[in-house]
Amino acid sequence: MKLICDGQDLAEAVSTVSRAISARSVNPILEGIKLTAKDGTLTLASTDLEIYIQKVVRADIETEGTAVVPGRLFNEYVGKLGKSSVNLKLEGDNMQITHGENTCNFQTFLAIEYPDIINLNKKPHFTIKSDHFRDFITKAKISVSNDDSRPILKGVLCEIGNDKIVGVSLDGFRLSKVEKPIKNHASEIKVVVPARSFDEIRKLLADDNGEVSIIIDNKFFQVNINKTTFAGRLIDGDFINYNQIIPSSFTSSVVVEKSAFEQSIERAGLLVRSDKINLVTLAIADKHIGITSNNEIGRIAEKVPASLNGKDIKISFNAKYLYDVLKATQDEFIKINVGTELSPATIENAKPSDYTFLVLPVRMS
Repeated sequence: MKLICDGQDLAEAVSTVSRAISARSVNPILEGIKLTAKDGTLTLASTDLEIYIQKVVRADIETEGTAVVPGRLFNEYVGKLGKSSVNLKLEGDNMQITHGENTCNFQTFLAIEYPDIINLNKKPHFTIKSDHFRDFITKAKISVSNDDSRPILKGVLCEIGNDKIVGVSLDGFRLSKVEKPIKNHASEIKVVVPARSFDEIRKLLADDNGEVSIIIDNKFFQVNINKTTFAGRLIDGDFINYNQIIPSSFTSSVVVEKSAFEQSIERAGLLVRSDKINLVTLAIADKHIGITSNNEIGRIAEKVPASLNGKDIKISFNAKYLYDVLKATQDEFIKINVGTELSPATIENAKPSDYTFLVLPVRMS
């Protein structure tokens, strides 16, 4: 292998793929980054066998070849090279990096021992706008569980079909559901994508409204974003029938300005954030919502204007659960639907909504 590439392009590519380097592995080669020089490009790839990230950069290839370099050290070193051209030359098991008058040498791993990188590009795919997918991930994963005893709930259920993708997560206290339009879907399918995979994909998405392609088989979920490919293993198992959890009717619906309500919940939550329940109480009335929190330290009481359709009601929630929802939405007004003080409430856009958040109330003493 012998090539020349742009130092900044290389640094950005190494930084991207290094997210999939294994943190702790019994197999040292998983701590490496695989470099493949071929057909005028340098392909960088890494995996911890749960997620796979691959990125392609332009390069002047003099000699094609493959090498696996120590990932973290390589990432830190090339990140400090700046924009100057970088020469990579592999001789035996030694990788020489030259930039200007400076030279560095790394010992490499045996490339033949590196696991195959997942590539589903020959399978049917569908596309989604990048900004839609960012919003989908942000909202869909809010209610993912951290409970290791129920691994299926540590992911997001994705239902693909009928020109849309629906994402659902739940943890026993709250539920998130969001849907977005897609194009070119091939067939209806349901899979559960680990929250970690969506976290990494969210970092890769550009801040534009371009499109990304998504490919799914029975084991992997792959996203192609420009010159970057991400693949992750799916969670095996049956997800909970979430349709049985979301109430079909409510006794009260209140519309409130999102930003004012969010700020008030954030302030009220300050007093109880160290409490286990993190309790705030909403007194929903005709023209306002009263928001209170109290403990042995003090009491906070606020009011925000609102428009109620239905009966007055007082209901308590974990402030963090409410704030997580509000922080994830950009709507001007939201609607809160309530049945009784003990039944689940839902939060959605006051206009026709592509999302629904469900939050269980806290029983008041």
